[in-house]
Amino acid sequence: MHLTRQSDYGVRAVLYLASLPYGQVVQTKEIAAQEDIPRKYLPSIIRTLARAGIIRTMRGNQGGVMLSRPPEEINLREVIEAIEGPIILVQCMRGPGQCVHEDNCSFLPVCKGVQQMMVGQLAGTTFADMASNTYVEAGNISRISSSRSDSKDASAR
Repeated sequence: MHLTRQSDYGVRAVLYLASLPYGQVVQTKEIAAQEDIPRKYLPSIIRTLARAGIIRTMRGNQGGVMLSRPPEEINLREVIEAIEGPIILVQCMRGPGQCVHEDNCSFLPVCKGVQQMMVGQLAGTTFADMASNTYVEAGNISRISSSRSDSKDASAR
């Protein structure tokens, strides 16, 4: 699976908003500058996130964007799926009749397991966790501290 730049930009935009006091309104040009997102792409991403109920937009001189819910109620999965659509590891997992090998496939159970772990990790990671530089391992209640710079290094690979 490959996440597009749009997903990367969307995650970074929401993460920036999550790092601010909840309810603070900022202009998209500030998000673009702070997160190094090209200004021409951000309006489209913001509209997509607003349609998904993740971000609220306000018009006018004092307008801008803000999170529609507290960052502890927004997870990575919903932001990525708002931009990319449902997370599906391989085409045959879209439903019956997608693959000629579906009745006798030893690869499909592995893919299902990988997808469950990936979706579980994304759904279990909130923007409050990331904004506080806390990484929560899926299936593990313990919190593992990480620095945001380490996360950026990992996402650049």
